[in-house]
Amino acid sequence: MKNMKNKPRISKWISSGYLLLTVFIAVLYVAIALWTNILSFPYAGALFTMVMLFALILIGTITYSFYRTAYVVKDGFLHSWSPFAVINVKIKDITKIEQTRIPFYFKGFGASVYSGWFYIPAFGWTRVIITNLTDGVLITDKSGKRYLITPSDPGSFVRLARG
Repeated sequence: MKNMKNKPRISKWISSGYLLLTVFIAVLYVAIALWTNILSFPYAGALFTMVMLFALILIGTITYSFYRTAYVVKDGFLHSWSPFAVINVKIKDITKIEQTRIPFYFKGFGASVYSGWFYIPAFGWTRVIITNLTDGVLITDKSGKRYLITPSDPGSFVRLARG
């Protein structure tokens, strides 16, 4: 496979959800701070501010990285990064690569509907970095680890990977 960088197609529903959640948390913090006396209590105000800033930074980082997601093939490796999952797969260690539908139901650890380590009933435990809920690419390596990604054109990505 030649070197390439693939920017995935981004779901408007997921991206809008993350943006709205980020704005909601910021507005909620400001509203609570303005309409209550919580900031006048030294410990309660400091704790409240730290919790809200942590939530805002976490959601803001997820939102930012969601828009920056890319699947990079370089120097014989497939790389992708998100706050909850990192994919580094040697191209020659890939035993199976196939186009698949994104399962509607999965559970696990990570950011909901974006990235992490998820149990997908049809596949088992899978490292996931996805930006839409339509077509994806399921990759299995020699050790049996699975990775699910959503390049912009899954069919072409699979054809290029197979060589």
